[in-house]
Amino acid sequence: MLRTRHQLVVTVTATLAVSAACRDAPASHAGRPPNAPAFASAGTVPDEGKVLPVAQRPGKPLRIAVLGLESSPFWIPVKAGVQRAARELAGRGVTVDWIVPGELHTTEVFGRAIDAAVAKQYDAIATIAGDAGVAAYIDRAVRAGIPVATYNSETDTPNERLFFVGAESYTQGKAAGALMCRLVGPAGKVGIITGFFAVEAHQARVKGFEDALHADCPRSVVVGRVENQDKAEIAYQEAKDFMTAHADLGGMIAIAGSPFGAAHAVEEVGKAGKVHLVTFDAVDETMDYVEKGVIDATIGQDPDAQGHDPAVRLYNYLVAGQLPPYGRLLTRADVITKVNAAQFRAPRS
Repeated sequence: MLRTRHQLVVTVTATLAVSAACRDAPASHAGRPPNAPAFASAGTVPDEGKVLPVAQRPGKPLRIAVLGLESSPFWIPVKAGVQRAARELAGRGVTVDWIVPGELHTTEVFGRAIDAAVAKQYDAIATIAGDAGVAAYIDRAVRAGIPVATYNSETDTPNERLFFVGAESYTQGKAAGALMCRLVGPAGKVGIITGFFAVEAHQARVKGFEDALHADCPRSVVVGRVENQDKAEIAYQEAKDFMTAHADLGGMIAIAGSPFGAAHAVEEVGKAGKVHLVTFDAVDETMDYVEKGVIDATIGQDPDAQGHDPAVRLYNYLVAGQLPPYGRLLTRADVITKVNAAQFRAPRS
């Protein structure tokens, strides 16, 4: 039988300016207290990626589950962020477990994983929430007294999660659309490679991209929309198909994981600089093509912070009752090009 917990929720940290923005939770914690930040409230925080554990110690050992993926290189820095949080919390009697329940962002995968974490009596859960179906599982965990944070992908369906750490996907998409317009011109033809049609964050990027592209270049044409399931080999073939079917293709956007597959195709057919490519994230494989000029620009989202911050903020709530100032803690969205790539390149081992 599941036990209702008397703890949990999240925190923004007690450091610097953020501590002034944090609000104290009631002495008796619950999965989501009445004074938790509004679901749709959003903003940035100065300690993104640097939030520290509070000085208070827990009265008992704590366990935090972080549910994630390893389906593309994007997740390597996310996992590294989780591991960094685990090291920071280990001396406080806290175990942070990185759990990979499957290869897809779906409710079927992550809903079951949330239920399993509840059954295993974790004190807090951080999870991806790729589609609306995950909301019911989050709410069930919260009703059991377990606070839940989301990160990376978040459904717009309101639910009882405490906070989200990740990018504002629609805004990212708009930035990419405006950039693509400048690259392909007022009547350019563009192909769209998304990650998963079912993942709301991916589709929000697509909508933002198309809205900005058509606003700035009203005669532009989207020649097709496909999904690569975050797989480089699928993106490679889809990019080749776009270029074969449309000899006058001006550009492509790769919305989600493993966009370097599309870059490989562009380079292979000798169309770098002719078929413009805009992507997301700064994994090594993508950065290689940015530095060569095959990818015109890639847009980041601070994956290390997405892995690190939810675990630490959940810990801070559990032991100090802190809440973040916003329901959505938005990570930075750096636009990376060949000109500034060096400052975003991860150190090579």
